Amino acid sequence: GSAEIATESAITIQKLETRRKLTPTSKRLVICLVGLPGRGKSFVARKLQTFLTWKGCECKIFNVGRYRRQAHAELLLAKEKEQQQEQEQQESLGGADERDQIGACDANFFDPQNKIAAELRQAVAATAMKQMLKW
Repeated sequence: GSAEIATESAITIQKLETRRKLTPTSKRLVICLVGLPGRGKSFVARKLQTFLTWKGCECKIFNVGRYRRQAHAELLLAKEKEQQQEQEQQESLGGADERDQIGACDANFFDPQNKIAAELRQAVAATAMKQMLKW
């Protein structure tokens, strides 16, 4: 039973040695969650943060989606300023779309053919990485 689980095999010892070589200190640990939008990455990250904080580890979440929504909202605001006619047309149709106001993105934003969106995605990923490394 449990005695078998507690014993360290040669493979386990080898894996632990590799880990010790790659991570000489355990002051910082990066857990990266990747997946399609709306699949629970943020939920899982918050649960992990709660657990690790409870265990005594200092944790911080760097949510690229949050950076992306903020950057997308700023991009939309810039477009609105440049294109007054489009803004007037939106107002005549009943105001700006709520999705635009909060910075949410539609499927076109994630299209690999959309060069502007691809550049924005890369920029926000770099911003999150810089913030993480700074922390």
